[in-house]
Amino acid sequence: MKIVLDINVWISGFLWSGVPSQILRLAQNQQITVFISETLLQELEEALGRAKFQMRIQQRGKPVDVLMSVAKQLSNLCDVTPVEVPELRDPDDAIVLATALAANAEAIVTGDRDLLVLNEFSGIPIVTPQDFLSRYFPSA
Repeated sequence: MKIVLDINVWISGFLWSGVPSQILRLAQNQQITVFISETLLQELEEALGRAKFQMRIQQRGKPVDVLMSVAKQLSNLCDVTPVEVPELRDPDDAIVLATALAANAEAIVTGDRDLLVLNEFSGIPIVTPQDFLSRYFPSA
């Protein structure tokens, strides 16, 4: 199953246990195929570098460069073409949709309400991490 993870799912999965980390484990076990764009990778690296995450990163014992290496290992890079989504409340989120479209993804997993209100994009369901597991991996 091909999916795109929003940055908030990557961060939660890396820095806390719980549903997002279960999704990363599915990728590790090759039960799902995660796609990411260069722009999302850069956004992830910038977000992980924020001061508010530094204590948690230290507690986890994995510096940003190691987390970025893991993200690259767990995902497939895809080229994107910008998309116009007038109903999108936060235009910066268009990159997530563009990545999903380019990857021909079967789901977009996010905790971002600005994306979740769309419910779907070009036939691609937009779901929370919990909804993703419940819908596609109920025994996980």
